[in-house]
Amino acid sequence: MTNRSVILLGGPDSGKSNYIGRLWPALDAKAGLVIATSQPRDIGYVLDTADHLFQGRFAPRTEHNEERRDFEVPVALCDGTHASSIVIPDISGELWQTAVRESEITEDWMDELKAARGALLFIRVGSDQDVRPLDWVTSRKLLAKVGQDDDRDKIPTQVMICELVRYLELTMGSRDDSKPRLSVIVAAWDRVDPKTFDEGPRAYLGREYPLIAGRLLDTTKLDVSYFGLSVVGGDLTDDPEFREQYLENSLDQHGWVAINDPKTGLWSKDRDLTRPIAWAIGA
Repeated sequence: MTNRSVILLGGPDSGKSNYIGRLWPALDAKAGLVIATSQPRDIGYVLDTADHLFQGRFAPRTEHNEERRDFEVPVALCDGTHASSIVIPDISGELWQTAVRESEITEDWMDELKAARGALLFIRVGSDQDVRPLDWVTSRKLLAKVGQDDDRDKIPTQVMICELVRYLELTMGSRDDSKPRLSVIVAAWDRVDPKTFDEGPRAYLGREYPLIAGRLLDTTKLDVSYFGLSVVGGDLTDDPEFREQYLENSLDQHGWVAINDPKTGLWSKDRDLTRPIAWAIGA
């Protein structure tokens, strides 16, 4: 058995925790590309997150908790090959922000990055934690009036994500064997309109986050693939009709990943939420 560490990156409210909470039921159901071959040793926080989803609620943000919440599970492909142990260190968005702001990362995090065989990078559609650069000449006085002048110290989301990609290039990108893989996941993909869905996550990033899109296009050290993600297939918070429908069915009947057919170039929904993991570990 081989340890294939998969590290999760993303800012606050980028969708990491809800994905992990939804991932375990998908692995345990043994219906996707990647299946769990035995029970993990310690998945308390994963089960807590999954419990929120079972009850029709997204998990509350836990980003300010600095406790390491690693998730390790023995897995294999559905045909029994490529047995490995996936280790997913769930490092909070705020901690990533601090690392970028101070241009310093702790030794244990650096060890995790060096050991990683793949990574999942999360960006969420419509997150209220998204930080956009402002024109400070015209905006600072207004922000001061409403008590938000401290926002000038926040790192723009695009800058932070680009720096996280740099960390991956400096660590995973230094391997001599195969090029490490990066799954770029645009979460809350159910919120986009049909035209945006058909264009795909990569085109969406090009419009909304051109700095990130350009950085990913420019990398020669990482093998990048794009996914849209909806952990439950709709909005549990602001769509009562969907929530009622959701509660009438089991969790495994909800959620999907948007994938691209390389032959046709078309995007479609796939119920297998393990696909970004399968890509990241090279399976």
